Amino acid sequence: MKNIIKKTLYTLATVLVCVLIFFQLQSNKAETAKITEFATQTGNFYPVKAMIVKAGTLETDMETTGFIQSETDLDVLAETQGTIKEVYKEKGDYVIKGDIIAKVDDELLAAQLSASKATYEQLKKEVDRFTKLHKQNAVTSQNLEEVKLNFESAEANYISAKRQFDDTRIKAPVSGFIENDFIEEGQYISRNGKVCNIIDSKKLKLKVSVAERDYQHIKIGQKVRISTPVYSDTEFDGSIAYIGKKAGFGNTFDADIKVIGDQQNLLKAGMFVTANIALENDSQGIYVPRKAINGSLKDASVYIIENGVAVSRNVKIGGGVDNLVEVTDGLVPGETLVTEGNYSIFNGAKVKILD
Repeated sequence: MKNIIKKTLYTLATVLVCVLIFFQLQSNKAETAKITEFATQTGNFYPVKAMIVKAGTLETDMETTGFIQSETDLDVLAETQGTIKEVYKEKGDYVIKGDIIAKVDDELLAAQLSASKATYEQLKKEVDRFTKLHKQNAVTSQNLEEVKLNFESAEANYISAKRQFDDTRIKAPVSGFIENDFIEEGQYISRNGKVCNIIDSKKLKLKVSVAERDYQHIKIGQKVRISTPVYSDTEFDGSIAYIGKKAGFGNTFDADIKVIGDQQNLLKAGMFVTANIALENDSQGIYVPRKAINGSLKDASVYIIENGVAVSRNVKIGGGVDNLVEVTDGLVPGETLVTEGNYSIFNGAKVKILD
């Protein structure tokens, strides 16, 4: 039984190999026929491929990577000190600007506020009374001035006491989610001690660096495509929200990209993403394939076709992107440029353009 199986497998393998060899021979035959046809044709002309020279703008993409950040990401610090009596908001809670997160012991400050308020209100009445008496020449101007100075001092003390009392209510300075909290009830907190961290997961941005050569091709509001390996089949929209005015390390400029196309809030702060920016180039130029250039870019030449004959022409090359180079001098729109086969011809050779 085992011998029969081995023979069957051997026969199938042999047939498969024969089929592959047959198709390879057919392919080689077709390629050989094509080469033979070209070889026959070159008795009269050289086959080439060509393009009509046109002026236009070059559209290119700049790709950069980075980590998503929240536009709002800040630590809330205590502006007072004392024992935490109540905690109203915890990690994961959403807070609106002005919401009370926690309360610090306020017993002494409440007493100070009450006393300063009483003094303030009493002296305010005194100022009103002395002002009336001064109009009746019952008190001197000096007496009135002394009462006013006492009132101003009491007012300052009252404002200070009220501010210190208000600071015992630790409030959210912005709206967002509490990402981390650092306090608990009964804990003593010092002035400037960390209370929590608040982020806004709905307003996200990406900080990138733009090379000096690309700086002139970007602008505020320009569209950006954002992608991440986490959601490989999804592309998000963004726009440039900020462009730095001063070059930094490596002659690069800082830029901020605002995420605007994440309706389902899939992107999160800290995610690694790739941003593609379509660089805008308003200047017209002639851009040709790099392979159409003969020799080096510093000593470049091309072949144009005139009446079926290849004519060599020296050209000057500007910048280049990917497989394209800009010809700054030597070509004019409307001419026919050899793009393939240029290394097999010479000045004055008869050529035929292949489809």
